Amino acid sequence: MGSEGVRGLPGFLLHDELDSFTAVDVETPNRYSRSICSIGIVRVDGDEAPKRLHYLVNPCDEFDAANIAIHGIRPGDVEKEPSLYELWPEIEPYFTGCLLVAHNALFDLPVIRKALLRENLYAENWKYICTLETSRKHIPKATFGSHKLNDLCAGLNIPLEHHHNALDDALACASLYEYLRMNFHVNEKDIKIYR
Repeated sequence: MGSEGVRGLPGFLLHDELDSFTAVDVETPNRYSRSICSIGIVRVDGDEAPKRLHYLVNPCDEFDAANIAIHGIRPGDVEKEPSLYELWPEIEPYFTGCLLVAHNALFDLPVIRKALLRENLYAENWKYICTLETSRKHIPKATFGSHKLNDLCAGLNIPLEHHHNALDDALACASLYEYLRMNFHVNEKDIKIYR
């Protein structure tokens, strides 16, 4: 795989229903996993250039020092940003009817769902592929020391400029997904449903 990954898409000219997907990553303000302070979205539609979206989000929730230490986002950074309630109409099309891809999807998707429920917003069942689960299935842990996104990216020469920046993590996840598809024949059987 070239070092460009999803940023430059050459080399990822696969042609099937898994070509279109939304890679997503969220950062949370606290330990409760019920709100979002940042979301990164990378929408890939076949051969088209990927669409990259990054938002700071007012979580309408408290911040923990431990979470701030991870992603560097502070309450003052988001106090004038839109809430998820305000942002959802803009980003919801990237979730509805789309294949979602996330690294540790069973963290990100429940956080998004809980955050939506806190805002009294409805979300359909989501189709998803988890790059963490998929990499565990195909890449021995000893190969790169762990299946953490940053370790896999370092080992596979996938760009990841700022780990725990939601957009950079989503871009890296999209490239990792395409690497897994090309090298391990990830297909429709790997799709799960988050209800």
